[in-house]
Amino acid sequence: MAYLALDLGAGSGRAIVGTIVDGRICLDEVHRFENKPVRLGDTLYWNFLSLFENIKQGIFLAVKKGYNLKGIAVDTWGVDFGLIDKSGHLISNPVTYRDSRTSGMAKEVMQNISKEYLYESTGIQQMEINTLFQLYSLYSKNDPSLCSADKLLFTPDLINYFLTGVAANEYTIASTSQLLNAKTRQWDEYTFRQLELPYSVMEKIIQPGEIIGNLSKAIAEETGAINAKIFSVGSHDTASAIGAIPADGDNWAFLSSGTWSLLGLLTDEPVLTAEAMYNDFTNEGGVNGKILFMRNITGLWLLQQLIAEWEKKDEKKYSYEYLLSEAIQAKALQSIVNPDDAIFTNPSSMSTAIETYCADNNQTVPSNKGEFVRCVIESLALKYHFVVKKLNECSGRNIEQLYVVGGGSQNDLLNQYTSDALNVVVSTGMTESTAIGNIMQQAIADKTVENWHEGHEIIKNSFILKSYYPKDNQRWLEVAENVKHLFV
Repeated sequence: MAYLALDLGAGSGRAIVGTIVDGRICLDEVHRFENKPVRLGDTLYWNFLSLFENIKQGIFLAVKKGYNLKGIAVDTWGVDFGLIDKSGHLISNPVTYRDSRTSGMAKEVMQNISKEYLYESTGIQQMEINTLFQLYSLYSKNDPSLCSADKLLFTPDLINYFLTGVAANEYTIASTSQLLNAKTRQWDEYTFRQLELPYSVMEKIIQPGEIIGNLSKAIAEETGAINAKIFSVGSHDTASAIGAIPADGDNWAFLSSGTWSLLGLLTDEPVLTAEAMYNDFTNEGGVNGKILFMRNITGLWLLQQLIAEWEKKDEKKYSYEYLLSEAIQAKALQSIVNPDDAIFTNPSSMSTAIETYCADNNQTVPSNKGEFVRCVIESLALKYHFVVKKLNECSGRNIEQLYVVGGGSQNDLLNQYTSDALNVVVSTGMTESTAIGNIMQQAIADKTVENWHEGHEIIKNSFILKSYYPKDNQRWLEVAENVKHLFV
């Protein structure tokens, strides 16, 4: 049985076929493509037309390779959306969450609804990139695109709509919006009324595991995927990634490591306490009825921007292997930054931003590539230390093991430093966890796999996990004490 995961991140997309044979899942990446925002005027857009063409190409290449696709499912990053008019047309390319249109929107929204109510109802960490603030920015400026809108579809919903003609909002991606009630798992009507946002554009909430529909006749003919069903999965990529982790008990946490770091644990119900709100924890929808109680942290964004800057300046490519080897040679724990500081959001020069931050905080300023890389990696490990400490306090648990998934799980140096800083075992080995979770949900929905218990046994049989054990934790604790003012 073959299932296609269309996994779109904020930097690239992949089409990955999964087959389940003899109790094991095998993955085959048939297409990879760039997802690069485009600045037009003063607005930063996603190039949705290019993305959709690559999605069709991924389906076509899977069929061309001989796979008889039983299912296709889409997962993407959160919060962003497209607007559809009454004729079923996309009004404009979706705007990226890094666009400046939401700047200052939180202050305006708080004049009409309290931060406390928003957290008690939605359970979402307040960030100006959230859909709530994107939508309010359109409303407050009388944007004509909102006036013309008949439907609001989050990125994976938008793709599914143009694949099938069926409009719906999937639960896990909807939960990232700060517009969904965390308890009822339906749209929070009071928030829409209080902010005068158009409730009518929101669609029915569907759950992971439902069948959305069949490919439209035109796309089925174009791609050759005649019999494939389009499944609803945890279409927020983090939900699918964490769903794939084959862990037992409740003394473990997860870290989805990439451009963003999402660090948290699974719960059955949202945690909506004042303490959780104060510490910027979020409650997002997971698969199998779970809640992802976690913190959104700026992750490898800093390192990605440094590399892009160096490569442009030096007109050459720098491999992670080379840069990490340079970092190992640099002096330890000399320059620590808080990755979530506003200075790192989207600077014109990431190296200059780091230099400025270190100088302003009376620290050694990095002077070569190894020192910059070590600064970023050690800073992330220390950020995780402080977040896990608060995670334990807010959840009442004692985390003893951390499962790292996503592209960042291949960064051995970051994994080891994270183990050192947290004093826990760090386990990796599922780089494509999002695709694995996506495919497993399709197989369960299609009744090829009975349930998540069987699914996790299949995953255990398919991948070898690698573990990192803590070293010299006392030194990390001493440094953490000295720099804690940067992270509070």
